[in-house]
Order: sequence, then C-alpha cells, then structure tokens
Amino acid sequence: MGISALFTLLMEIPTGVFADIVGRKWAIFLSFFLFAVAMIGTAFSTTYLAFLFWTLVNGLVNCLYSGSMEALIYDTLKQEGKESEFDHWTSRMEAVTWVGLSMSVVVGGYLYAVNPKAPYLVQAIVTGVATILAMMLAEPKIDSVKYQLKDVVSKNIAGFGELFKNFRISYLTVIFIIIGFGYYVAADILGISQVREYGLDTKLVGWVFGVGYIISALASHYYPKIKNMFGEMRLVWISAGMLILSFLLAKYVGVWAGVGLIIMRIASSSTFRNSRSIIINREIGSSSRATTLSTLTLLTQLPYAILATFIGAYIDKTSPNQLAFVLGVGMMGVLVIVQIFIRSYHPGGDKSFTLP
Repeated sequence: MGISALFTLLMEIPTGVFADIVGRKWAIFLSFFLFAVAMIGTAFSTTYLAFLFWTLVNGLVNCLYSGSMEALIYDTLKQEGKESEFDHWTSRMEAVTWVGLSMSVVVGGYLYAVNPKAPYLVQAIVTGVATILAMMLAEPKIDSVKYQLKDVVSKNIAGFGELFKNFRISYLTVIFIIIGFGYYVAADILGISQVREYGLDTKLVGWVFGVGYIISALASHYYPKIKNMFGEMRLVWISAGMLILSFLLAKYVGVWAGVGLIIMRIASSSTFRNSRSIIINREIGSSSRATTLSTLTLLTQLPYAILATFIGAYIDKTSPNQLAFVLGVGMMGVLVIVQIFIRSYHPGGDKSFTLP
C-alpha cells in the first residue's frame, strides 16, 4: 500500500507534464492501453513481485488519466466558447462513471465467484475498446504551445504556480487538499473495510456500494440544478460536512445506519468533485491545465503517501471505524484552523480578495 501510494505520487506531475507537452488525447490513450495490459497481467500473476509490478502500472495509469480528461473537456469547450457549460458536461461524465462502477461492483462479485480471472479479463476487453475510441478524440487548439523535454522543470513550476498564484486560489487549493485527502482515504481504505467491520458478507458489500454508486450517479446527473440552488463553494462545504459526519459517527451506530453513512459519503464525493472541478478549472490557465490538475492530485495524495504505513498499522491495532473517527476529528480541526487564519488575515494590496 505504501509503495503503491509513493510511486503514484512520484508519477503524478510528470504524467501531467506529458499530457500538456505531448497531448491530453495521447495521455488518455496510453492510460487505457496500459490499464488493459495491467488487467491481463494481474489475471495471470501468481507471485508477489508480479502483483506489485502490475499495481505500480495501475498507479501510472491513474496518473496519466488524472487531469488529462478533465483538461481535454474544459479546453475543448473553451475553444468553442462554451466553458459555461462545463458543469453540465462534467456532471454527466461523473454520472456515467458512477453508473459503470455500480454495475461493475455487483457483476464483478458474481464473475469472481465463477472464475477469479474473469473480472480482470472483462475489464481488459472493455478498456481495450476504450483505447480504440480514444484515438478518435480531438486535441483542442486553444492555448496550444509546443514544449520540449527541457521545459519539463518549468512546466512543473508552472503547475504549482497556478495553484498558489494569489491568496484566493491558495486558499481554495488548501481547502480542496484537506477535503480531497479525506475522500481519498475513505475510498482507498475505509469503505469496504468499514462495511466488513459491520459484519456484512462479500455479496452484500457489492450491493451496498452498487446502491451508493447509483445514488452518486443521480447526484451527479442533477448537479447543475443543485449547483444553481446552493452555489459551488457552498456545496463543497456541505460535502465536507457529510464526509466528516460519516467519519465521526461510524463507530457509534449500528449496521444499517453505518451503511447509510457510507452511502451518503459516496454520494457526497460526486458533488465535491464536480464543484472542485468547476472552481479550479475556472481559475487556472489552459497551457498548463493538465499539469496543474495533476499537481492538485499530487498534493491531495501526499499526506496519504506519507502516512500510509502508519494508517495501516493503526487499523490493525484498532479498527477501520476508529481510524474514521480520528480522521474526522483531525479534518474538522484543520479546517477550523484554516478558516480562523483566513478570517483574521487580510492580504496586503489585494483589494479584490473575497472569500469564495
């Protein structure tokens, strides 16, 4: 777990630079191709080193895809003067993703019961089709600049610079990192382990997450309407509240209330990601968009990469729900400290600064 997290972290920015230099289309194509290969490799692996290798390849796949599709969609819309429609398209894309996850998590369980290799081979076939379809994507021309390999360092700096170029964006970046870290830990470690702690068998686990993903798909589908009612930043805080609540109450409730909290958390993650995507893409430039988005992902996962070994050891000594409680308290404390600092600090000379 720690090795995979560290490797993914190290690959995050270079793959973002790759997308900005070579093209978002080719980063997406390569991510699909490598994932299909990794699924076949995983299906027929029998040793620890083989599984570790394919796990690292999957980490590279995630890094290549991270930010590339989002940047491709936003800049395509911007090129056509339709960036105001980004919330519509990103919410639909998120909804389709959740529907796919809901189907796969249920079907995958039954496929595994028939043959442990089957889920991996089916994923390889589906992703192979996606690899072919990725060839049909068109690279947006807007803010298109041809970079060379010597520009990699400057692109890395540009990615960080975009996220901290003024006080307002720095504030947004910090908030997104804190909340995103919570969702990342919940998805990577806590979800299934919490359900198992509540005593549900593997088939019921699949149905729990299937239901959660369907609700998340609905939340994403109707996101534009929800956004118009509450506003993007308010939805970020509502999502954060649901996330922290699901952590704090986890060890004090029964089975079905606990399952309900997990489903609520899954659904709120869709709303958070949609809001974060709209806000951050509106604030950053197109020329380094994929690099900047990859940098944000890196910073979000950095605490996890550092703490992964300790988190695993803590769960072994206590329980997933105890970790959730500690995580909830910690997140709430850090967010309160950030808000107190922001409210008491007035950036000199930046008269345009307002809290989002």
